[in-house]
Amino acid sequence: MKKTVKKRVICRLSSCNILSFPVLLNAWEKNHIDQEFEIIIRPEPLTYKDLQAGDVVLYSFMTSALPGIHAEIKEVRKKDVLIAGGGPHITGDQELPFKIGFDTLFVGPGERNFLQFGMDLLDNRPIKNLYQYENTPNAYDDFNEYLPLSRYMKTIGPLEIMRGCSWNCSYCITHSHSPWFREIKSIDTFFRYAKQRNLKRINFISPSSMEFAAPKPGQVNIEKIKELLELARSYDFPFIEYGIFPSEIRPDTVTGEGLALLRQYVSHKSVTIGAQSSLDSRLKDLHRGHTAAVIEPAAALANAHGFTANLDFIVGCPDETPGERQANINFIKTLDKKYRIKAYLHFFIPLPGSAYGHRFPSFLSVEEKDQLHRLKSAGIATGGWLDNEKQALGYLNWLKEHFPTYYSRFS
Repeated sequence: MKKTVKKRVICRLSSCNILSFPVLLNAWEKNHIDQEFEIIIRPEPLTYKDLQAGDVVLYSFMTSALPGIHAEIKEVRKKDVLIAGGGPHITGDQELPFKIGFDTLFVGPGERNFLQFGMDLLDNRPIKNLYQYENTPNAYDDFNEYLPLSRYMKTIGPLEIMRGCSWNCSYCITHSHSPWFREIKSIDTFFRYAKQRNLKRINFISPSSMEFAAPKPGQVNIEKIKELLELARSYDFPFIEYGIFPSEIRPDTVTGEGLALLRQYVSHKSVTIGAQSSLDSRLKDLHRGHTAAVIEPAAALANAHGFTANLDFIVGCPDETPGERQANINFIKTLDKKYRIKAYLHFFIPLPGSAYGHRFPSFLSVEEKDQLHRLKSAGIATGGWLDNEKQALGYLNWLKEHFPTYYSRFS
């Protein structure tokens, strides 16, 4: 009897999707779909020589990765394969992904989309151009049911406990729907599996960790956060992280009670606070929902409870002036003299689907860059903004060369 050859499904792994594929594959594994395919995890770039006719190639990516994805798909397209894509860029923009060669796209939260895609493949049904997330109660159930655990990957990433955001910041697309909060029962299930796999470090994904399970935006549900952290402690994980990347804290939700709770349970000695700017005018334009006045008290409270305050700032925002940049630099220097802080500087990248999605960054002068380099040398700030600036330039130059009509929308 001739052995049936399984269709190959190739997950093109990269640094920006290493946390995405485990939960997507988990949706297939729970429904036994994966057993009908040959699942391949591929961290290296693909060429047509690596592929067979009929392969399914999966990509998930952020905006900054699009130029590299475009170059690779030119190679992949030389074989008769099905190319599917998801991730934050695709949720905000489907036009460019289709133009560079994708056959089908997953828009929005991925579990249900990916599950339907797998069933369509399995039953030889036509593959849709778009697998579109719909805001239904079932989609919320998916968020609780599927976990970042896959037998095909060793990686166990942070557990996403909050999906969506109320604030609709101008530079961000996390606001794609109102917040969902993972239920404690689902979190407990994750902890149990993580313990079985001997995981030492537990951390979480949340755009605003002190708003976990909050009844309204800007409120803190201290009892629910305590319940979550007590549950983590009950499993004796050596390292518990909460309130640090990737579970940052909005400065207007920093409270003494909340920080005292973190001090009791977490293993780290710093917290990440999303300041973004020292100027009310910019914070208003960013739709942050808080003023600059809450930033310094947040840093002071962090210090009072034994934490260094890691403060996120964005440089290079659209229409940002030299005076604005200097005000932020001076503010960081002032805080450094008074508190234990470190400024985490990020350069603005336009993300499709956001209010700033078609806005150019404001690029820094040589003198301004020198000032930021000096802040880094003094240990006051990080230098990650420089890589972000290169990514922004790479993306914009790629658009200008390959998709000038799309590029012309920027201002």
